[in-house]
Amino acid sequence: MKHFILSLLIILSCGCLFAQNVKPFKADLNAIDAANGDKTMTYDKASRVITIDRDYEEQVGLGLWLDKDISSYNIIRIKYKALGDYGFHLNTAYKNDPTADYWGDSTYCPSYLTEMVIPIKEGVTNLENLGFMSVNHIRKYKFRIDEISFEKVSNPQKTDPAAPDGTPPLIDTATSGNFNDSISAWDFVAGLGAGFHYGALHSVSGWQNFGLDSFSWSGDVKPSKEIIQAIRKRGFKTIRLQVASYAHLIDEDYTIDPRFMKILKDVVDWAIEEDMYVILCGPVAEMLQDQAYLKMTEESVHFAGYSVDEKHKKESLRFLKAIWLQYSQTFNNSYDEHLIFETLNEPINCFHEHAWHPQDDCAVCKKNYSILKEYNQAIVDTIRSTGGNNAKRFIMVEGYSGAEKSLYSKVFSLPKDKVKDKLIPTFHCYPMGCGKPYSKKILHDSVKRHLKEWFATYDKLYFSKHIPVYMSEGLHDRSIPVMERIDCLKVFFEEAKKPGRSCNVTMINDADYTCKWNCFGYLSYQDLKWYEDEYVDTLIYGCEGKEYPLSDDFVKKNTIKIESIVGKNLISEPVVEKDFDDGFGIDSSVLVRSTPPKYKLEFEIETTGSDAIMQIGYNDPDLKWCDLVQQKNVKIKGGTLKDGWCIEIKNSGTVSLTIDEKLAQVLEETGEIIINGRSLIVKSVKVVDF
Repeated sequence: MKHFILSLLIILSCGCLFAQNVKPFKADLNAIDAANGDKTMTYDKASRVITIDRDYEEQVGLGLWLDKDISSYNIIRIKYKALGDYGFHLNTAYKNDPTADYWGDSTYCPSYLTEMVIPIKEGVTNLENLGFMSVNHIRKYKFRIDEISFEKVSNPQKTDPAAPDGTPPLIDTATSGNFNDSISAWDFVAGLGAGFHYGALHSVSGWQNFGLDSFSWSGDVKPSKEIIQAIRKRGFKTIRLQVASYAHLIDEDYTIDPRFMKILKDVVDWAIEEDMYVILCGPVAEMLQDQAYLKMTEESVHFAGYSVDEKHKKESLRFLKAIWLQYSQTFNNSYDEHLIFETLNEPINCFHEHAWHPQDDCAVCKKNYSILKEYNQAIVDTIRSTGGNNAKRFIMVEGYSGAEKSLYSKVFSLPKDKVKDKLIPTFHCYPMGCGKPYSKKILHDSVKRHLKEWFATYDKLYFSKHIPVYMSEGLHDRSIPVMERIDCLKVFFEEAKKPGRSCNVTMINDADYTCKWNCFGYLSYQDLKWYEDEYVDTLIYGCEGKEYPLSDDFVKKNTIKIESIVGKNLISEPVVEKDFDDGFGIDSSVLVRSTPPKYKLEFEIETTGSDAIMQIGYNDPDLKWCDLVQQKNVKIKGGTLKDGWCIEIKNSGTVSLTIDEKLAQVLEETGEIIINGRSLIVKSVKVVDF
């Protein structure tokens, strides 16, 4: 046994000696590209500084071309200095690498470190080049490259950008504090004014570990006091912070990195200093639907999440209690009623087909509502257990998925509380759709109808009981014509501000002020520039129960004129339907404000066989399929009802269906009317007078 141990020690010693005896290779930094193609990224050899200066958001890069045999080494060591708030990506491009992957072969070098160690990928022997890639979105910044070396070490471990540095946890040590005990939840919500959703602390990547620099991934800049001041100066009284603390953990007990908590505390304190109300929101669930992020939670202690389902309930409860205990210990007696807690953000069952559209008749969904109540109860109990001002702090409680209707589902209820009148039900509302790819561009009558129905239901369940309701996220993206958005805002506030109701809102904002993706950017954090002033003013006034006076010129310039589509063919060319494999859709938005209140849908059909049938249908707001012929008051002419769901067509000619006023409103919001069939050609589809 002694001989074996001695032999092993000799082998290990030789291995370490070999690693030390391999002379490091230092790359020639003068060989870095001087500039990229459009000279928006440049390298100065004398100072070794790389400068990014561009007016667009896409990533730019420079290369260090090596074509180097790296078989004697096992790590790349880069020493650098960020000259500001942002780091860079170092991309390794290996020759003849069958597993090449851009993000997998890229390492983020954060702004707060000065050295990164990157293990060389196993199975490769040649490095063609290193790429110095900017972060997306951030237009102007600099960093310096000090040294790049290739080395052989005994323990090739990648530098962990999220490794704790020994910073102690932030604890609110105040033993007492001010708090307005007399204000009711009803009056409190009414006084919150206009809210602004600030999401810089929610930025998370499922592809790379950005550490504390994660805000840049989604286009946000590092939080600053100037940003908060700009929001307050614009007229917003409340700021909502959606926080990705679940992507800044340091151990298996879900301890949040104290350095991240310091960033969060700074933002809260800046807002409080500006006499703003702050909504500190709990974790979002949907990250576990991102397969890349889910993989990170399985591989790294730094990332976690929760889901509203039985399988994940035990661990989700442990996670949520840990997160909220830390929030409550950091923010307590030093903060009066200006700080508000919101339990969760859009809690869902991440692994169920009804994740975003829960069904009251689904056994799993019913169970999930029950589990959500357990989560909300655990959070409320955790907050109250810390005593002090947290024993009486206002807590907003969100329904399943945050949807408007979740608050009036038969299986939703608020948790129990030790104090009275401190829980505020909250919902999210994107009345014309959520984001540029999905939003309605014209205000539908159905949107107005739904808003009225939602608030009428809230009357019965909440307002009549003197319980306020708060909309903590939502409204409109900027791809919707501005007067359509403003008209929708007016409808919303007509309902929200009716006597006997207490409701206010937080306006969504993201970093996409150039409108390339979701298009919710009303404030550019990079240059503190506001967009769509009339919309923002209408919202701020509306939260105070007032109407913003638009100029006649603005209204005239931005009012949308919609022409009638009666008698016009809604398809560009005939569609051949062979055997239910060539279905097509008609965008239902063409029906909005372009048709009579009631009408007929008329199809010009050429039959190609004796068994011709046609099916027409749509998905309702709950994504349930509906056959048009099964709806009330639909009469068929030119064909006959077959099997209760389709139309049998014997001869070529015209087939028409009557659409009454109620069904016309339904069709407007379906998104698409689907037409399918067998043995026929659809030559035209028209709306004609009833």
